[in-house]
Amino acid sequence: MRILHLTDTHLYGDPAARHYDRIDTAAALRGLLERLESLRGIDVVVHTGDASEDGTSGSYRLLHEILDPFAAALGAPLVVVMGNHDVSAVYGADIAPGQRLVERQDRVEELPGGGRVVVLDTSVPGAGYGHLEPEQLAWLGDVLEHPVPGGTVLAMHHPPLVAATALLRALDLDGLAELEAVLEGSDVQIVLSGHYHHAMTGAIGGIPVQVAPGVTNVVDPLAEGAHEQSLALSGASVVELGEGAPRVISAVHPNRGDVLGDLDAPVYRFTPEQVAQIVAAAGR
Repeated sequence: MRILHLTDTHLYGDPAARHYDRIDTAAALRGLLERLESLRGIDVVVHTGDASEDGTSGSYRLLHEILDPFAAALGAPLVVVMGNHDVSAVYGADIAPGQRLVERQDRVEELPGGGRVVVLDTSVPGAGYGHLEPEQLAWLGDVLEHPVPGGTVLAMHHPPLVAATALLRALDLDGLAELEAVLEGSDVQIVLSGHYHHAMTGAIGGIPVQVAPGVTNVVDPLAEGAHEQSLALSGASVVELGEGAPRVISAVHPNRGDVLGDLDAPVYRFTPEQVAQIVAAAGR
């Protein structure tokens, strides 16, 4: 299985809106896809959440207006996960109704060749951190009791990994031990996530975890001091599954939605005081 992994497009229903007053997120996505037009042999396109910034029907229609023909040209189905900026009820009612558990979008997408993508909605309304309800874990366990010939890819917005920065650690996923217990012994080959906006790898219960860089901006997890910053870049990953360990290829490019066009100017650079304010508003 060969997967194009996209994440964190943060689209708006209002075409004049700019992310951090700087990034035209639709232009960023279109520009990145132009760079990926030569890809071949992709079996599925997975978008791991924060598809929208404002949670509007218009933003989701725009997402599919851009991504549906791109995925169709690859001959690959498109799977979209909900993130903390998304509104699951809006997406489920207007765009892609699926199995609903505690107002979330959890579902199974069957793939050609006998594989599947299992989608978990880790979003918490009004918050930035991630959470899985016991009902969701029970549902996941029931799904994974029945392995499939092509194996399972688990897609969820919040990575089941400890974050690299103080801000992201306050906005990460809880209940990792409970999730690990469900995944143990299953046919899950890899967990795909977004949220952190930078490439990262790890594992949960011996299962590889891959975080793709963001489309709308890319976080610098090694910024100096206690500051947190993001750069005007757009990224994507290709994940190849087969014999042995997964092979992950990630790339970042200048953001084609950047209205300043200045790669040396961070999209944002938060002071420790600003980080504390964000954590108080959206953290656990």
